[in-house]
Amino acid sequence: MTDKTLQVLVVDDVPINVKLLTTLLRAHGFTVESADSAETALPMLGTGRFGLLLLDLRLPGMDGLTLARELRTRELHADLIIVAVTANAMKRDQEAALAAGCDAFVSKPINTRTLVPMLTSMLARGRTP
Repeated sequence: MTDKTLQVLVVDDVPINVKLLTTLLRAHGFTVESADSAETALPMLGTGRFGLLLLDLRLPGMDGLTLARELRTRELHADLIIVAVTANAMKRDQEAALAAGCDAFVSKPINTRTLVPMLTSMLARGRTP
């Protein structure tokens, strides 16, 4: 994996969720930054330095689905892997996330044993837009 793939942005408005993901990913060698809204995340993502976005779908202001759709219109983010991380665990929620451009869907509560291997596998394969 490249340095870029080890750069993760966690977008979630619940501090305990951010803390859990940040602690877990840093323990596995990832560099993690966070944002509590889509509006805060957009300028951070504009740098092009992230390889992975863990995105809550229910955010204040612009929701995660809207952010994912917006990112998929930008060439800069063609290879960005977007993983929806949400408490919305219904099949229709998963379908909506994938239709919006997310590459995977993880429901909360997060299984900390399987998340990192899943992300590592996705990053090793890369995104095929």
